[in-house]
Amino acid sequence: MKSLHELIEQLSSPEFNTRAFALAELVRHGKAATPVLVEAFNAPDDKLRAQVVQALAEIADPASADTLAQALDDDNKEVRARGAQGLARINDSRALDALVRTINDFPDVLHHPFTLSLYGLIQLGPSALPAVAPLLKSADPITRERAFLAVGTIISSLAEGKDWQQLWQSLGSYDPHGPSPQREGAADQLIGWINQRT
Repeated sequence: MKSLHELIEQLSSPEFNTRAFALAELVRHGKAATPVLVEAFNAPDDKLRAQVVQALAEIADPASADTLAQALDDDNKEVRARGAQGLARINDSRALDALVRTINDFPDVLHHPFTLSLYGLIQLGPSALPAVAPLLKSADPITRERAFLAVGTIISSLAEGKDWQQLWQSLGSYDPHGPSPQREGAADQLIGWINQRT
């Protein structure tokens, strides 16, 4: 049986199966692996850091909270997204801001425009709405698209948003790629609706 340090070394293997096995084994060790993973987070290899943070996120040990928060400032997008995911999984108070901040990091290549953090925001449900809604007015169209997807998905799961299509139309038919004046006005209406209910 391999030691935790040997498993960390295997995360850098050129072989996918070796890396996947090592990651799974580290996660299986649970909180016992946290100190070794936290130590390994300082590795210069960003792919290794991404796997380390993924393992920490899956283990969800509150003792790793500061390392997960530190991951949010990483140069690598996957590391940042995994850090936000980890904070959400341990219900850390920094999680919501982290998910909003990394909404464009680490896209799901099979399900555009979803990202790891967009899934996380949707999973948080109504509590995420006040933090996500301002992104409807972002200068970046893909950020607006992702924010709108989160807002629409969350609201349509609520009793008062059951008829989302009708509600959306009554609030100005927000289109993340629409003309600026109409888009901004509809965003204000949607944000106002959300603020009245939170």
